[in-house]
Amino acid sequence: MIDLTRLKNRVLGYPPYAYYFILERLNRKWSIERTRFRACTVNAEVQDYSNSIEFFLFKEHNRGNEFEQPTEERAKLVSNIANKFRTDACFVCASPLTPIVQIVNFDDHCDYVEYSWCQQCDHSQYSVLPSKEWITNWYLTNWDTSKSLDQNLEVRRPTYRYYNRLKEYLGGGKLKVLDIGAGYGEKILPFKEHGHELFCTEATPRRADYLRRHVTPNVFLGSFDDPGVQEQLLRHGPYDLIFSYHVVEHIYNPTEELQLLKQIASKDAIFYLAIPEFYKEGILNNIYQMEHVESFSRNSGKYLLKQLGFETICAKDDLFQYYSDYCQYFVGKKAESPESIRVDTGFNRQKMTDYLNEVFHLDQIQRLSSNAFSYTYFKHAPLTYLVSKDTKQKCRQVEKHLPIRIYHKNLPLFWMVS
Repeated sequence: MIDLTRLKNRVLGYPPYAYYFILERLNRKWSIERTRFRACTVNAEVQDYSNSIEFFLFKEHNRGNEFEQPTEERAKLVSNIANKFRTDACFVCASPLTPIVQIVNFDDHCDYVEYSWCQQCDHSQYSVLPSKEWITNWYLTNWDTSKSLDQNLEVRRPTYRYYNRLKEYLGGGKLKVLDIGAGYGEKILPFKEHGHELFCTEATPRRADYLRRHVTPNVFLGSFDDPGVQEQLLRHGPYDLIFSYHVVEHIYNPTEELQLLKQIASKDAIFYLAIPEFYKEGILNNIYQMEHVESFSRNSGKYLLKQLGFETICAKDDLFQYYSDYCQYFVGKKAESPESIRVDTGFNRQKMTDYLNEVFHLDQIQRLSSNAFSYTYFKHAPLTYLVSKDTKQKCRQVEKHLPIRIYHKNLPLFWMVS
């Protein structure tokens, strides 16, 4: 019997996939997820507080709809977070970071989160954010709570796409498969159907419970660097296929946290890594959506694999992920001598400033005759920002006026999708 709801979802999902597929084939740069920009005028004036390019989020209903939390308890949880984690070193290669964007509490300029870029390996990440303990608690208590189990399963039906991608790398015989952050297990069920032994880590209790009941009893609840989880992984390893699907961007310092892979990967292990790509992911969405601790360029993804002992043998865009334009995947093979793997290093700062100019429409801001503009990005309402005459001038020389500072008043600095 035909599942009409699923068929309808497939039909509705195909046009954006086809759109990005065509853009990708014509010119990869055309498929970058850009904000839509519109000039406007509001009855208010602002003045800058620093040498940075500065935007002020204007108080209107869309602002409230985007950032206000559903309960008072949630609002307290994500507002005025003390004891933030701060780093000036890249999570991938440990080189110095360049701050590029800050979201600042208008009433307390010392309260901010910060997003940065690494000139050495071309990685991007938060450099000021809530502590690891705060993030871990969020996944344990608030993550994946906004939808029912049935609603989640409706969009997470078992798929053979990833099994088919990996078949050519796996050879014959029964394998041990480890899924890091397995969710509801729909990506790895086909491996079970073909006789492979499955193991999963999962940081969210509801998902871990579902995995134990429907996918495999070998489920370890907690973050990958939890000592209890690591003890279980060592006991049951080594693993022939390590699978991670849009999990690593949520991890604090993945190079450090995933070092255990060097010990638990078998001699010829394959590592499948799916992650967003920074230069194609909507930057405002990435900055405001705090659960993405970082975003990888194609190069920093390869660099991470090298740091974990794998040589990249495949790196491609993945337009099937959400039928969108910003995802990529890597296939790595365990290397005998990881230190000999060549990955590009040393990137021109101009590359980043050109990117910021493009995605923030800074060339249009410098020509504004009005005092405000709006950004609209994928699946979100327009947000209005005030801008000073001084900032319009600063936009002419982006590299001299970083980080871009975005001020919020009486609102959280970010949201956490649940």
